[in-house]
Amino acid sequence: MNPENFDLNLIRVFLAVAQHRNVTEASRRLHLTQSSVSHALARLRAVCKDPLFVRSRGGMVPTAVALAMVEPLEQALRSVRHTLHGATPFDPATDDRQFRLLMTDVGQSTYLPPLLEYLSAHAPQVNIQVLHLPMDAYQAAFVKGEADLAIGYLPTLYSGFHRSKLFAVPQVCMLRAGHPDIHGSISLDQYLAATHIVVEPFGRGPGVVEKALTKARLQRKVAVRLPNIFAGPLIVRQTNHVMTVPAHTHFLHEELTGVQMLPLPLKVEIMDIEMLWHERTHHDSGNRWLRNVIAELFSTPPPGALEPRVE
Repeated sequence: MNPENFDLNLIRVFLAVAQHRNVTEASRRLHLTQSSVSHALARLRAVCKDPLFVRSRGGMVPTAVALAMVEPLEQALRSVRHTLHGATPFDPATDDRQFRLLMTDVGQSTYLPPLLEYLSAHAPQVNIQVLHLPMDAYQAAFVKGEADLAIGYLPTLYSGFHRSKLFAVPQVCMLRAGHPDIHGSISLDQYLAATHIVVEPFGRGPGVVEKALTKARLQRKVAVRLPNIFAGPLIVRQTNHVMTVPAHTHFLHEELTGVQMLPLPLKVEIMDIEMLWHERTHHDSGNRWLRNVIAELFSTPPPGALEPRVE
């Protein structure tokens, strides 16, 4: 192989096939024809003197040689992209850059619709890849160059990172409108006597409510623990359980009849919704542009969110 004549596009093809284990899907993601991807694989096989991928019922299975190539080539491609992004000014009107954002399930529903609406109007070639990872995996994703920006409640302090506060949001109680014991407001005694739906995303650790209860030496009765919030409103509507949620999750109940939102009768930490990014992208023109857009769109709580209560 003559390195000076090597086509770097072959790396993109190799990594796409390695990720999707399917030539058709790889060609779709790369916006190439299947014959182009197959031809590129043939060239790679000749260069590497290895089949690289073997057909099976589960798709294109990588050989040992291919598996050993994946991580070094991913790192090389990230390095090339980072170098090019830093060397050329970002133009939102024409650039086709992909930004990789870390968000929770609530974040995706809250922030993506207005952000994508803005991009459609002002940066039509830009696209977003959402990464849904446990909170304790965020730092590694940034360090490896797999993520560009995180948005949400990010209480963990990371060294080597920058952060910017967008807005603050309190917790509220979600319960069915026809609850037999709670009408219009909820006292602390009623809150502690009720049965609760608790959302515990993997890797996040104790939430602000759990911390406040522990500090006050109080306990609530947990009926069910969920890994995400979306089944909660449906359960609330059909039971007498109470679920405590951030106030800006109004989108969960806008179309859901029979559900009410009441102020939480417990003093808890007000959640700061923030952006977080790594030092390596701090001066990147594209990342800086995206941060400015997000700050403009979300400098105040989304419509419908309750204002934090003054204790």
